[in-house]
Amino acid sequence: MATVLLGLGSNLGEREATLRAALVEIEALPDVRVRRASEFYRSKPTGGPPGQGEFLNAAAVIETKTPPLRLLAEFQDIESRYGRTKTNERWAPRPLDIDVLLYDDEVQETTMLTLPHPRMSFRRFVLQPAAEIAARTLHPVIGWSVERLLLHLNSASDQVAIVSPSEQHRRHFAEFIAARFGARPVDRPTFATAEQFWPSELTSWLKINSTSDASTLSAGKPTGLPYAAAAFPKLTILLDAESAPNVAKSQWSAVVRRPGRGPTLRLQESEAATFQAEIAAAIEAVW
Repeated sequence: MATVLLGLGSNLGEREATLRAALVEIEALPDVRVRRASEFYRSKPTGGPPGQGEFLNAAAVIETKTPPLRLLAEFQDIESRYGRTKTNERWAPRPLDIDVLLYDDEVQETTMLTLPHPRMSFRRFVLQPAAEIAARTLHPVIGWSVERLLLHLNSASDQVAIVSPSEQHRRHFAEFIAARFGARPVDRPTFATAEQFWPSELTSWLKINSTSDASTLSAGKPTGLPYAAAAFPKLTILLDAESAPNVAKSQWSAVVRRPGRGPTLRLQESEAATFQAEIAAAIEAVW
């Protein structure tokens, strides 16, 4: 039996009733057992069209013999029964969303499904319910537990690190973040592991002027972090680039694959048209 962590959300219709009914339908699937489900958490929408309603989010731990892609198809059938329709608009309002966040410790990337979920490590609205029921579950790529990822968002430095072999990418998206979020460039940190995770020749650093509750609570107080990562950025953005003459592919590959960096958004060159939208939604999800 595989242990699977799910994220559920709704921001249309009778949200709580929909989430409760969806959990019942998941339990009714062949070879699926719901072992734990979280309380419901409210969150503001991130990304997508303006004017959306507030989300209600939850998480569940299931055990199943069903392989990942077939399980995903079964969840999509459930979503459609509650009124979710296919749309080309990203992050549009939805009556029901069921995401496969983790499937045991599998790591895979297909056109249909990426495991672990590529945005779970920095989405507060995912980590809060997940930490309630799966606090010690490890992210198989980053190497941190769900609880530690959430604690990091609440206590770490209000900084974003943009890491890319392309200086043009770093400059362009640093300017975008500065204009969109009032961020400002800052000097690279000097703690011992900074160069390991954020090589100086590949990284630009920005400070987000945050007024969020989590940042305000941690400002000027002990971080509560049980490790030396309080100076780490809250979010790392890895931007692939096809051509980077001064950076060996093996060097970039080593940087990307190194575990222990914390909440990370990785964007590949094939997604260049959506870089700005992805970055903006990620920062909104963190702060």
